[in-house]
Amino acid sequence: MTTYDRVAGALRDRILSGKLQPGQRLPPERDLCRRFSASRITIRRALEILQQELLIHRRQGDGTYVSAAPARKIPILATDFSGSVARHAPELRRRLVTLDWRGAEPAIAEQLDTFPGDRVLYARRVDSLHGTAVAMDDVYLPAGFAENLIEDDWIEIDFLARWREREGLEFSHVSQVVEAAAADATTAELLGVRAGGPVLRSTEVIRLVGGRPAGLFVSSYRHDTFRLTATVRLSARVQEVSA
Repeated sequence: MTTYDRVAGALRDRILSGKLQPGQRLPPERDLCRRFSASRITIRRALEILQQELLIHRRQGDGTYVSAAPARKIPILATDFSGSVARHAPELRRRLVTLDWRGAEPAIAEQLDTFPGDRVLYARRVDSLHGTAVAMDDVYLPAGFAENLIEDDWIEIDFLARWREREGLEFSHVSQVVEAAAADATTAELLGVRAGGPVLRSTEVIRLVGGRPAGLFVSSYRHDTFRLTATVRLSARVQEVSA
């Protein structure tokens, strides 16, 4: 864990425990530098993390304040789950619930451009923060793209990097659909939420160079813990439209 992670964690704990009250102004950066024996760059990076989690906000020329109703929201930026977790929740841990080969159901086969009944490796995983389940996913990998994976690979947060290395794959892009969904009984039990209550659901298809689907990931996130964010370069979009 980096120094700015530790600083962010210490301030986060004080905010969520109520030691720093909603609306309270944080000490100036120079005071935080002395308190944590850290550089100003480190302090600014830590504050940026907390701002992205909606725990604090900054007033130009006035200072940094605790949000009016602080509740930690981990941002997932541009589908980069592992990168976002490394920055905002390095304490997150993953466990493997299910791993087996099975025949693809019609809806899964359609997403993977294969045939119903074709062999796929299925995995279900649950991610937890401090012992509380906050996310889960169901993963489907067609036969031929999952032959060299071992069980320990599945608990890696940066699973894509491990998968690519094990199978010698060359990924091209990911297509993603994000929607609000109602938690079914299994999701509710695993995430500790109310059945029928809201979850964020992301369906991602990982594609190889050439466009062939290599894997399907269906993830459910607790709505009170995560938020999906994206940044779009408008100038690039204008150029694309005008080209």
